[in-house]
Amino acid sequence: MSPSPVNKQDQEGARQYGAAWQAIMQLVREGSSWSGYERNCSFLNAGGKFFSSSYVTGLDFLDDGRGLAVTDWDQDGDLDLWFRNRTAPRVRLMLNRSSFRRPGRFVAFRLEGTKANRDAIGAVVELEVSGYDGRLVRSVRAGDMFLSQSSKWVHFGLPENASVERVKVLWPGGARSAFEQVEAGKRYHLKEGDGSASLFAVDRAVSLKAESLATVTGSDGRASVVLPAPVGLPLTLYRDEHGNNAELSGGVSGRLLMLWSASCPHCRGELAELAGGLEELPVLALCVDGHSVQSRKAAAAMVQDAGFPGDWGTVSAEEVERLYLLQEALFDSAPQVAVPFSLLLNAQTKAVALYRGPLLREVLEHDRKVVLPATRRQLRNLAPPFPGRWFTKPAAADYVPNLVARRTQERYPEFSIGYLREAAENSMGDKSLALMAEVGRNHYLLAMEFDRRKISKKSAFHFSSSLEVTPNNPFVHNDFGSSLARRGLLKEGIDHFAEALRLKPDFPLAKENLAKARALLQQSK
Repeated sequence: MSPSPVNKQDQEGARQYGAAWQAIMQLVREGSSWSGYERNCSFLNAGGKFFSSSYVTGLDFLDDGRGLAVTDWDQDGDLDLWFRNRTAPRVRLMLNRSSFRRPGRFVAFRLEGTKANRDAIGAVVELEVSGYDGRLVRSVRAGDMFLSQSSKWVHFGLPENASVERVKVLWPGGARSAFEQVEAGKRYHLKEGDGSASLFAVDRAVSLKAESLATVTGSDGRASVVLPAPVGLPLTLYRDEHGNNAELSGGVSGRLLMLWSASCPHCRGELAELAGGLEELPVLALCVDGHSVQSRKAAAAMVQDAGFPGDWGTVSAEEVERLYLLQEALFDSAPQVAVPFSLLLNAQTKAVALYRGPLLREVLEHDRKVVLPATRRQLRNLAPPFPGRWFTKPAAADYVPNLVARRTQERYPEFSIGYLREAAENSMGDKSLALMAEVGRNHYLLAMEFDRRKISKKSAFHFSSSLEVTPNNPFVHNDFGSSLARRGLLKEGIDHFAEALRLKPDFPLAKENLAKARALLQQSK
């Protein structure tokens, strides 16, 4: 259970708690297992002693298990198991075949409360069996294992040749009932207040036949994904074909951004395919091999050889990594970036679709006509790869940037902060104010970290950015002044100390720093 912060110390603990969960979930997205891929275990109760029966029962799967439901699924009188896993197969049904050899050695009850809750949750059922001295007791539960809800049928296995003498029920609330004339091998309805058990007819037949799985063909490496909402790119500049900085734009109505490498033979084919042009959709092809003169020459040679006439340029490994981080934040399991990799950008330079591997012209033409002009609601409806109906409203404009920020802020705080600010600008009221305050705080924390590491340029940038969104924070002014003063910029530091005191007159540290800075400035004259 997450702690509830009541003071600054608790808030730091809550932040660390949240960071730990983010780290754990990142490991899960990368394929790690909660249990370390331990085999599932089952144990046999042999009169108070438990023996491992994992192997002989066939239940010792390597699945990363999450839930287990127990129910007589095929209604043959023995209990079957449903497994729910995080890894594939996501669901397993294990049918118990023991009743084939010993049929009729069970009795089951479905309870109905009248004064108690209708499902009789909490009721305790005791079975009296002839020739058996032990107590057979079961209860009705509303959840009995982690992430699991088994059947509400109360199921009893019976000793061989045993007969049922009486069923006693302790109902929620304290009422008691007793039912007789109950036979083995049948199912009964027990209603609170009734004096007799009603026979419950089986109303469905289950037939499960084993069939071979369809042949799975290998993937051709193609994938196209329509995003449920426009996503801003962590890429604003690139180097054009002459090596000059150029600003990325979405064009008049949209643009296709393609990443490629001069060492990739598939990319040459892709450039040649795009050389024919896409109707009303300009293409910007960015080589991921870096900005060096040698890389640019190799890229230019491939562009010329493929006959690609469109705009092209280069990006660095750091910029490619940012695009991968964005993809990683949007998907629970994202593959490593491989080229060719393309993004469909709208006029605001936000991605609305992505394509892994070779492009299909008919898919691009469809997306140009349908996806690019789509509204936020229409885009959300186009995203699922299967038909269906939504029961929720489209995500608010701040949802996606906030999601990206949260998933990356612990590992890549500089990367995430731009998305957090976008979320603040796209929200309203108290939420916007809270997010903008968080933006200022995150800039401040980065400024202090870079100041500690003596990376002055980045430290000054984040101090200034923090004050841009939270200009009335005296502590940021004081620490920025200290950073500037240590670098010999005494006049600038004095300005910030003075501003800190204007905002907080009873700020002793700012008074002390201001006095020291003025003294040092006087000595230097």
